[in-house]
Amino acid sequence: MTKSIFIFIAVLLLSFPLTKLYGDFTLVDQLLFSFPLILFLGLPHGAIDNVLFLRNTNEGNTKFILVYVMMVGAYISLWFLSPTTAYILFLFFSAYHFGQSQFSHYVKSSNLLIKLLNFSWGVSLLSGLVYFNQSDINQISASINFIDIEVLHGENLMFWIFLISTTSVVVLFIVLSVRGILTTETLAMELLVLFLIHICFVLMPLFVGFTLYFVVLHSLKVLQEEYTFLFKVKSRSSLVKFIKLLAPLSILSIFGTIALFCLIYYELLPISYGYLFLIIISSITFPHIFVMEKFYSISRKE
Repeated sequence: MTKSIFIFIAVLLLSFPLTKLYGDFTLVDQLLFSFPLILFLGLPHGAIDNVLFLRNTNEGNTKFILVYVMMVGAYISLWFLSPTTAYILFLFFSAYHFGQSQFSHYVKSSNLLIKLLNFSWGVSLLSGLVYFNQSDINQISASINFIDIEVLHGENLMFWIFLISTTSVVVLFIVLSVRGILTTETLAMELLVLFLIHICFVLMPLFVGFTLYFVVLHSLKVLQEEYTFLFKVKSRSSLVKFIKLLAPLSILSIFGTIALFCLIYYELLPISYGYLFLIIISSITFPHIFVMEKFYSISRKE
């Protein structure tokens, strides 16, 4: 059992009684809990994309940042041109990325079966999150500026997507285990992890459950992988260097997001907080996916 899985189980066991004692969480309460954790512990795992992508290359940092910003800008533009398309693509990218991160330390190469597992696992995660939190999803849908989201998150549709994707994950686990790519112990542990994540989504409110997964099992895991990749010798000085690498873009992202939220608060930006947060996260995720694809490819070779 990895440290991240142990921490996730511990946090889940500790959080559940507290949420029950508190009572019903409104969406505002959930955001007050989730937003700082995602902002300060979630966003930093993409703050050194330039360092990871440019490792062992002769390409300049300026060129990378220019392309990265252009990709972010292009995705923001897509939200204004076709928000439904932008939203669906975001779900596809996120599903693959979550699965990719989950199985990165098990595989030495990324073949078609592994890619299918990555995507199926991510779809199971996201569809379960939506299916088990329909009331919160319906409230959020009312504040989002496009109506197709209600159709996309229909309870019946989510049930079938969840069932098919989860079944696909189990079948792919068995196939990979038979082929010797995943051990029986790994198979059992990953089935337990997926079960615990969905239990978290059942027991916890929407944003609280997702935040526990995103921060503990995704972001902190990726940060650990990035640290190990950049600093083979785990010393105090290396940790300080790592934090210094994370700091500039992390601080920029945090204060930039807060500034945009202030514009909404003072009615200078006529969109909802949820819609803005969705645009920000999806636009940053778009180039981040390509960086992490290269990162995992390089790290497997090293």
